[in-house]
Amino acid sequence: MKLKMRMFFAALAAAVLSTEGMYAFTAGELVSSDVLRELKEKGSVERLSYKEDFVEPSLVPHSPLSGKVASSWPEGSKKPVFVDEELYLVSKAKLGTGDSARTTIDYASKILRSISKMQGMRYYSHSEKKWDTLYKEAYCIEGPDDRNRVADDISGDAEGKVLYCMQKDNSFGKMYSRVEYHQRPDEVSASFVNLADVYVGPIKAVDKGNLRINIVIMDCGDDMLVYMLVQSEFPALKILEKTMYNSFSARLEAIYTWFCSQF
Repeated sequence: MKLKMRMFFAALAAAVLSTEGMYAFTAGELVSSDVLRELKEKGSVERLSYKEDFVEPSLVPHSPLSGKVASSWPEGSKKPVFVDEELYLVSKAKLGTGDSARTTIDYASKILRSISKMQGMRYYSHSEKKWDTLYKEAYCIEGPDDRNRVADDISGDAEGKVLYCMQKDNSFGKMYSRVEYHQRPDEVSASFVNLADVYVGPIKAVDKGNLRINIVIMDCGDDMLVYMLVQSEFPALKILEKTMYNSFSARLEAIYTWFCSQF
């Protein structure tokens, strides 16, 4: 009897081990060979266009959720004047302690929904030439018209969830966003859309719905591939250009660094 039980648990353990990574992509099937080479050499790749004829995102990984966020800009709206893509390939062994129980899509999903943990996030201010706090406050709110604070929703998986949040931004003040989540066994995404106009001082910089920040995390076995895309349409005013250009680019890097720090 004891022998049979040992054999049963050994078989069960083997079955569990055999399923690890069965839902993972390979980096080579998600990006081109040239991009993969650059990722392996540098750890990250960036493509940015500003005030050009609209350029379609060019670093979009070949995954369902990446394709979804890359095509999320509303048809019929003015095309974004600012498009910044950043792609990172990070070894799971370098995330926290490398604990395999944490370096999963389920855990990454919980991180992306932990809005309150973004409070105190640091970023490098290119205009001030120093490190500063990006979000002085950050938390979920009840809904688009109810700004009462609520707890982060990290229960279950993220598929189809829609949350609302407030982030007190160092440059733009209080920003309210709708966040749409999707999750598959091998990837998870979060898409932030501004619910209210964004101001730089007294100047309206971005209309409601015209700032979209997207994050997709993909499981690549021993690594995670992180795709980030920010798109925005705003007036071509000299007084705004430097602030907008520097602020949006810095935010992607800050969010990525924060994400990695949560493991």
